[in-house]
Amino acid sequence: MGYLNSQQTDELLNEPIISMITTLRADGSPHTTPVWHLVDGDEIVVAVGRNTVKTRNVGRNPSVSLCVVEGSLTRTASDPPQRWVLVNGTARISEDRVEELVRAVSYHYLGEEDGVPYVEDILGKLDFVLLRIRPTSVVAFDGLE
Repeated sequence: MGYLNSQQTDELLNEPIISMITTLRADGSPHTTPVWHLVDGDEIVVAVGRNTVKTRNVGRNPSVSLCVVEGSLTRTASDPPQRWVLVNGTARISEDRVEELVRAVSYHYLGEEDGVPYVEDILGKLDFVLLRIRPTSVVAFDGLE
């Protein structure tokens, strides 16, 4: 099994790949949903609705995992192995720089041309907060055995 070095890990985390975040429900069971993420200094930022299950879960228990997997679900055996990064950490709910980071993550995933109208629309519909994840452990696999 091969692992990614820190530069490869950072590169994969900075790709506009839909990630999966797992938070913990009140009963301890996992709640996993797809999200857009953005690296912001030493933290990973996820913009979420203020009243979502994710936000409530983090308010009770800050333990989270974020998984980024390269490639698509339509891969074949002849495709190269998928690289992935699993970040375990603690999240905090933040209201600082919300609009700025919603714009940044949207432009990161959609590009500025498509991101501008998307952001103008979504900011008028949702009340966002940020989940700021501080990694406590990172595992990054290159897909090779």
